[in-house]
Amino acid sequence: MKKEKAPKVKVKTSLAQKKENRSGWMFISPYLIFFTVFTGIPFIMAVAMAFGNVTYITKLDDLQFVGLKNFITVFTDKEILASLGRTFVYSLVYVPLIMVLGFVLAFILNKGVFCKNGIRSLIFMPYVSNMVAIAIVFKVLLGNGSPVIQGLQSLGFDPPLLLQDLHLALPTVAAIAVWKGIGLNMVVYLGALQDVPGELVEAAQIDGAGKWQRIRHVIIPTISPTTFFLLISSITGSFQNFTIIQALTEGGPGQATTVMSINIVRTAFTKYQTSVASAMALVMFAIVMLVTLFQWRGQKKWVNY
Repeated sequence: MKKEKAPKVKVKTSLAQKKENRSGWMFISPYLIFFTVFTGIPFIMAVAMAFGNVTYITKLDDLQFVGLKNFITVFTDKEILASLGRTFVYSLVYVPLIMVLGFVLAFILNKGVFCKNGIRSLIFMPYVSNMVAIAIVFKVLLGNGSPVIQGLQSLGFDPPLLLQDLHLALPTVAAIAVWKGIGLNMVVYLGALQDVPGELVEAAQIDGAGKWQRIRHVIIPTISPTTFFLLISSITGSFQNFTIIQALTEGGPGQATTVMSINIVRTAFTKYQTSVASAMALVMFAIVMLVTLFQWRGQKKWVNY
């Protein structure tokens, strides 16, 4: 005998629940509207243009579907591949520095130092400062004829012009970006460290674990969810490096700091190759997505919830 299925009972939504739902939609609707207008629609347009022949002077009657031609251009053009390589170099400098230094600063402040709140504010202040203003300050400090350079030269040193050196410009820009953004990592790590159960650390200390062993085997595993969050956000942020590089070096000297974001803007608004620039942007999107998915799958092996 087959069991008869119980009839589905429709649950009526109360007036209070409907009112709460409407309030919720009203609160999130501004974000949804702005996201759709400034992110969703441009993304769909970029996908469409990446498979077409759109340029600055292309007319609607001349639009054509070119398939993967623009993506082939991206992966065969030496200049584009070089800018992609510089983007990875920038990330390899930026991500480890901001992760490690953020943790170290948070660990020191969590232990209790003199004027802790003041030091925390000083470290966090660059994060909320204007990027262009910061770039102007560093251009003055590190540029030719700066007081720092003149002071070192008066002492008999011959310091390099960091923002004008072909080999040092990109790491210098990455280090300045770390200085600006490290405040967020420090604050987030500090909150995570304050939530580490004290009994776990005391138990490890009673068992004879040294200071480094307590950090490695107790503290770091406990705050691994925070590390995972900051790692994803730091990797994503390292690819969004247009503003600081444009303000500091404009992609120079030569092509030393011309990363993918700079190259995309130049391709779209200087060379007027809109479809190629759209294909480059989608390649960057795919790389960020793959890195994020890889980290998301790998978190099961090292993140402890």
